[in-house]
Amino acid sequence: MDALQEIKAYLANPYDLSDTLIISNADGGAGYAKKDFDEIVGYCRQHEPFLDVFHLNKKIKDRLGFMPAMPSKLISAVEFKYDRHLTDVILDTIESNLVDELNTPENHENLKRLRSYLHRRWVDIKPFKMRHLSVIKAIGCCESNHRKYTYRVKGQGKYWSEDGAEGILRVLTCIKNKELEYWLSSEFAGGQLDIGDQGELKGAVRASLRKTHEAHLGIHHGAIESLTAGHSYLDDFGRKLSQINI
Repeated sequence: MDALQEIKAYLANPYDLSDTLIISNADGGAGYAKKDFDEIVGYCRQHEPFLDVFHLNKKIKDRLGFMPAMPSKLISAVEFKYDRHLTDVILDTIESNLVDELNTPENHENLKRLRSYLHRRWVDIKPFKMRHLSVIKAIGCCESNHRKYTYRVKGQGKYWSEDGAEGILRVLTCIKNKELEYWLSSEFAGGQLDIGDQGELKGAVRASLRKTHEAHLGIHHGAIESLTAGHSYLDDFGRKLSQINI
């Protein structure tokens, strides 16, 4: 809740969104519905919420696990064709095939909940290309967009101070926007470094950004020599070693 309030305050203060198209993308779970994003973005020209495709497909596959041939057909009708009538026809067909061993309360409940899920979120499922928005490209799956941050910041038990987390997120954002070299080579804010230190640090940054090509020395070959007269196990081992094709 504290993070939500901070986001709302941050968007409301530095930005004027009154003439801005806001595109949101979420899994539709508790706290991530359209009304929640409406509250976050506040007053704007237009808010277009999208139900995340990854979670949509996963929900369909999980709910129809009892009938493996049907999820792909339903996904095609929902996601690619965005055909409400065809979607209902497929759901009705699935229901009519709940006979014999498939005719269980659990399967009926899964189908009922899936139908309700699709109907409630039908507007948010509408594909980007069918909305005729004023932009030609939007965000992709929310999972793939925030992974570049969460995998680096959250994984392997990492712990960050507030300043450290902000720093690594800024670096990742600059890399994504192809602005890292510009910002690292620019003047440092805050006056914490004197002129000499700034020059030395910027020089080190430029050197680190310069691509280097190390010469490949190849494989070092060796041999085991026996200093004993006649045949020995070292002679056999040396011959076998020389026959290995690395």
